[in-house]
Amino acid sequence: MLLAACLEGSPDRGGSATTEADAAPLRAGLPRLSLGSWTGDGHTDFHDVVGAIVDRRAGILVVANGGDATIRTFGLDGGWRRARGGTGRGPQEFGDLTALFEYRGDSLLAFDERRDEASVWSYADGDVRRIAAPSLPEDSLRYPKLYGALADGRLVWTAEKPYRQPDEVGESHPDTMLIFLTSPGGGGFDPIARTLGRRHFSYAASIHQQGRAPFSPEEFVLPRDSVILFGSTERARVERASGTGTPLEPIMFSLPPLPVTGSHRAWEIAERRRVLNSRPLPPSLVEGQTAVLDILPFPDSFPVLGEVVAGHDGRVWVRGYRPPEMDSTRVRDEPSVWSVYAGPGSRGRDIEFPPGFDLMWADELEAVGIVRDEFDVEQVLIVPLPAAARGRREP
Repeated sequence: MLLAACLEGSPDRGGSATTEADAAPLRAGLPRLSLGSWTGDGHTDFHDVVGAIVDRRAGILVVANGGDATIRTFGLDGGWRRARGGTGRGPQEFGDLTALFEYRGDSLLAFDERRDEASVWSYADGDVRRIAAPSLPEDSLRYPKLYGALADGRLVWTAEKPYRQPDEVGESHPDTMLIFLTSPGGGGFDPIARTLGRRHFSYAASIHQQGRAPFSPEEFVLPRDSVILFGSTERARVERASGTGTPLEPIMFSLPPLPVTGSHRAWEIAERRRVLNSRPLPPSLVEGQTAVLDILPFPDSFPVLGEVVAGHDGRVWVRGYRPPEMDSTRVRDEPSVWSVYAGPGSRGRDIEFPPGFDLMWADELEAVGIVRDEFDVEQVLIVPLPAAARGRREP
């Protein structure tokens, strides 16, 4: 059933895309557009932006604002167009807007995580087509999640396949994320690949208790045209499969792993103790949870990758993992560095963006991302890319 199963566990294949060691990072230009304020009722009052997309043919910038579940449209000059959506149960409302994608060049694709539902929003009119998550095989898969669509209209979903065998005390077992496609109309179930999901441990304090390991790697899935990129942030590579499930050559990154030190462990345990002590819990429960902290397992290193973004032009953008103790002040003071790769065997190039820049969309000309100021006010920036950063398009 799985033509590209467990690719992540196979030996390394293909050429390495190593960054030029002696090349200084290229610097992105000054933002040509900045949208974001906080007046309480403005079109650019953003809160919890979950997606931002540029469509040059339509001449629009679209921002998905998770705070009020609205899809807001602007011109490429920042001029206001309209807002759609909102929180509620209506036909054009969301329970929880958590992601936004482009869809076939004339529509937007949104994901409502609370309803396990996708919706297609046409540029041309106000019609909205809702697509429920496909029915999954009983007792084997759970938590369907939308990751976008291929060029032919098939939706890309994942579902979690839990590890069914009981854990030994203190042992870790990863869940599996199964990647599957629907038909262009949204129905069906066509599994094509799988990747590692989150890790879970059992603890001596409670043999029935499971918890996520500190710094456990996250899975990622990135559809692009007729190719699906996927993997786990644990490894410095992107697995690739065609829309038919055929394994393709992976993209190798040159980001080294960051070791977990004693200070990292101390920070994590102290933070968990702070959260535990802030809750009005019975003393017996606090005692049990404290015992869990004393035996909390730690990996030797952080996940290699922090974030992975598929560029609109076919390139792949990655940022190294940032330790959780890196506070917002430090993030705001240091440039945000992303590495961009044109494809298998290509050489990565580092690009410096404004401090705190979280990339959401990019092509060969510009990148769109989110920054937050000292008051956590979110701004959407469109930043020009240096000409030297442009790479070949991958076939």
